[in-house]
Parts: sequence; C-alpha cells; structure tokens
Amino acid sequence: MKENKKLETSNTEVVAEPPIQIIDNRREIDDLSDAELKELEKELEQYDKDMWRHLDCLQKYKHIGEEIPKDVPFTEYFGYIIRNFRNPKPRKEWTVRDYKVDAAKEARKMAAFTIKDHGYKEPLTDRQKRVVERIRNGTDFHVFNSMEEIRKRFK
Repeated sequence: MKENKKLETSNTEVVAEPPIQIIDNRREIDDLSDAELKELEKELEQYDKDMWRHLDCLQKYKHIGEEIPKDVPFTEYFGYIIRNFRNPKPRKEWTVRDYKVDAAKEARKMAAFTIKDHGYKEPLTDRQKRVVERIRNGTDFHVFNSMEEIRKRFK
C-alpha cells in the first residue's frame, strides 16, 4: 500500500505524517506449493550448465539464405535443403555473398541432419523449438567448430 506523504502547515510549523510502511509479500522458495515448484522446474529444464556458451553463440548468428516454408515438417528439413537450396551460378562466378550463403546452407544441413539423427519427437521442448526455428528461418550456424559441437548443443 502506497500512501502519499501529506504535510500539514500552520502559521508557525510544518508537521509530517508518519513514514510509509512497505509490506513485503514475497515468499521464500521453501514456501512454494508443489504445483509452483513443478512449474519452476519445467521453466528451468531448457537451461543447462553451458547456457552462457549457448547464449554467447546465439549473439553471433546471422540470418542468411532462404527460409524453409512453415508447412514442411522439421523432420524433413534436411531433404528440403538438399533439394531446393542450390546456387545456379558456376562456382567460378561466385561472389563473397554466394560463398557465405553456401556455408550457411551446409551448416543448416548439418544441424538438420543432427535433428533427424537424434529423433526429435513431438512435443518439442522450448529449446528444441528454438533450434528448429533457427534452421527453418535461415540462421547461420557457422559459429560451431565441428559436427561434434553441434551434437552437444542439440541434445
């Protein structure tokens, strides 16, 4: 409850009201109900020990290349990328941008293969949904050094 401090004035003196009392209604973690604890644990499931590394990598992602349509199931992203994302120009005529798009395509293929290999199943966790969305919308996965690093991140 917040009350405004009122001042009463008379001809000779100023009298202040008593100070505002702030009521703390926060609870300790021990006081949470079972349902609230389960909800909190569910929220924390998506984070792991290396979450700071994961967030650091996310800051370096770039959106490059074409999007995969939303009606394509995530289990078929690998095949869709192979069939539909090709540069029609000969390699000798490629520009720097073409090489970047090709590198992003290869990284997306590896990430999509990892999803297929690990057998993501519905319903997806929040973290898996974010990974699938990054592959779908063309986020560049070049920050990972190797296939093994990608597998670690997607488990």
